[in-house]
Amino acid sequence: MTASTIWLWPGRAAYLGPSLRLDAHSTAVPCYAVGVDEPFHLTVAGVGRRVRGARIPPRTVHRIEAGPGRMFFDYRIAGTPADPRIAEVLRMLLADPADAPGAAGFAAAAGLSTSRFLHLFAAQTGTSFRRYRLWARMLRAGHALAAGGDLTRAAADAGFASPSHFSDSFHAMFGLTASTLLAADCRIVTVGEVTMRTGTPTHLAEPVTSSLRGSPV
Repeated sequence: MTASTIWLWPGRAAYLGPSLRLDAHSTAVPCYAVGVDEPFHLTVAGVGRRVRGARIPPRTVHRIEAGPGRMFFDYRIAGTPADPRIAEVLRMLLADPADAPGAAGFAAAAGLSTSRFLHLFAAQTGTSFRRYRLWARMLRAGHALAAGGDLTRAAADAGFASPSHFSDSFHAMFGLTASTLLAADCRIVTVGEVTMRTGTPTHLAEPVTSSLRGSPV
C-alpha cells in the first residue's frame, strides 16, 4: 500500500495517501480534495459526479470513492476572522480545547448573548462553534499521537469523554476510524508551534511515525 502522511498545523490538517475506502462523512471545516493520480467520484445529497478536485463545505455529508491512486485532503478555514473576538476564540480553542469555555462563557467574555455569539461565530468562520471545538479537539489528539501517545491518551488529552467517543467522532468527521488510519502506517508530521496544556509553547517540526497497531480505539 502507498505510504500516507498527515501534516498538522495550528488550525489546519492535510493528508496525502490512498483514499482508504472512506464511508460517508461530514467535516467540521472546509475540505479541499484533490485526486493526485486520477479523478475520483464525489457524491453529495445523492448526486454523484467524477471530478479531479473539489471544495467540500463544512457540515456537508458526502462520500468520496477513489481508485488505487493517491488523494490529497486539506482541512482548513481560509483566512482569519475579521472580528478580533472570534479570532481570539479560535486561538483559545486551539490552545486548549479540553478546558476552554463553552459558548456561554465565550459569549459573556465578549459581551454578547449566547445566541448572538453563535451567529457571529458561524458568520465569521463558516462553521458552527460546536463543530469547530470538535475540530480543535481532533487536532489536539493528532498532536498527542505525534508526540508518542496512544489513542486512549490522545482522546483524554483532547477532552473526549471516552476513547469510544473519540473513535465515533473521528469516523463521523473523516469516514474511517483513527485505528484504521494508523494501521496503514500513516506518518504524522507536526508543523509550527502548539501550546500544550502545561501552557508551554512546544515547537514540533520533526516527522513522527505512528505505530499504534492493536490500539483499542
